[in-house]
Amino acid sequence: MTARPSATDATASPPTPDGVPLFGNGLAFAQNPVDALERWATLGDVVRLDIPGQEMYLVTGPTLIEQVLVDDHESFTISPAQRETFSGIEDHAVTTTTGERWERLRKALRPAFTRDAMARYADRMVETTRTYVRAWDDGDQIDLYREMRQLTVTVLADALLDVDIRGREAVVMNAADALVDRANFRRPGQLLPDWVPTPTDRRFKRTVTELDAFVEDILTERRGTDRGEDLCSVLLDAHDAGDLSLAEVRENVVAMLLAGHDSPSVALTHIWRVLDEHPDHRATLAEEAQTVAESDRPASELLSELEHTRHVVAETLRLYPPTLGVTRQATEPVTLGGYDLPAGAQCLLPQWPVHRDDRFWDDPTAFDPTRWERATDRPEYAYFPFSGGPRNCIGRHFAKQELALVVATILASVELAVSVDGPLTFTPSLQLRPEPAIEATVTR
Repeated sequence: MTARPSATDATASPPTPDGVPLFGNGLAFAQNPVDALERWATLGDVVRLDIPGQEMYLVTGPTLIEQVLVDDHESFTISPAQRETFSGIEDHAVTTTTGERWERLRKALRPAFTRDAMARYADRMVETTRTYVRAWDDGDQIDLYREMRQLTVTVLADALLDVDIRGREAVVMNAADALVDRANFRRPGQLLPDWVPTPTDRRFKRTVTELDAFVEDILTERRGTDRGEDLCSVLLDAHDAGDLSLAEVRENVVAMLLAGHDSPSVALTHIWRVLDEHPDHRATLAEEAQTVAESDRPASELLSELEHTRHVVAETLRLYPPTLGVTRQATEPVTLGGYDLPAGAQCLLPQWPVHRDDRFWDDPTAFDPTRWERATDRPEYAYFPFSGGPRNCIGRHFAKQELALVVATILASVELAVSVDGPLTFTPSLQLRPEPAIEATVTR
């Protein structure tokens, strides 16, 4: 177990990593956020970061993360960085709103994510994946990350929105790329005033306009058809009841399309990569997949039999969380880990170092899905890939179900031999996308 320093009294200041003049700790963060977070987390469960113009704290103690997200959640709100990142694309979405509007949006979205809804989506997830994989020929060399993105966009649109998006995936993917590029800590123009136009900003506005028009067309079409129980229907029913504006309907569909495909596609890419490195686990998953493929029962009933598959998903999300972390801002003075933080303090709660902390995980950097078979007394928030508390990811059950069913469905048809072009590094942005090219050779 690694000891961490803590405050002896509430007047003490948290440790601060060494930085460089003018940029403080910002330069190291932009160069390699994963490496920086791992190093800084060893200084303590609360670390003050020297970020010019910001009162920023790194919080990596599970009990303190739970305090921020759950116990004292009313003393925190979403951070300015989160609002700025999604400004112009999700201003009226559940991801960026607070207070009464957030509560109203969350309530309106909830019927699309119930247990019964998940059961309805399961068969469509499987069938959409089967159809997609049939296009892969034996011996094909595929861009693994791109294929997983196109697949997750298609699965999400079909299952959650009841929309056939095939042939139009690029509209969503281009907007997601522009959003990630705008939030990239290394991008040129990052430090320029907002009113200075940059190529990144112009691309962002263009792709957002295209995505908004695409979603508006979907909603116009759906308003003239019989409603179901999918997300589009649920939101349009809420609009008809006077609970949501059309802007709120549109931007929440946009939010689901973006977040609902990007994180699962990153997770799937890592799953195939680690399975290629661990053929014993891949063989176990293939056995589970074949059993499911030969069954005529509903896919939702088969999830319980995909035990090792679900453990592989959980372990991959532990080692390679798709997002950089959760951010919050204190709305009043708070005390965390014995340190007094002022109102306005921004807190970064990163999954990567917490999920790999040897205080809570045996052999923390090893890929070991069997660890999820064993009962432990580790703190709940030593693992939080979908955030937590009232503002947890509303689509977390959809994502976990999708990952397990997609993996099993693909493994029932093909094997993927994966190759990575260079060391594994990540885009320094809101999504920890893999930077090197990752290819796979298909064997049917």
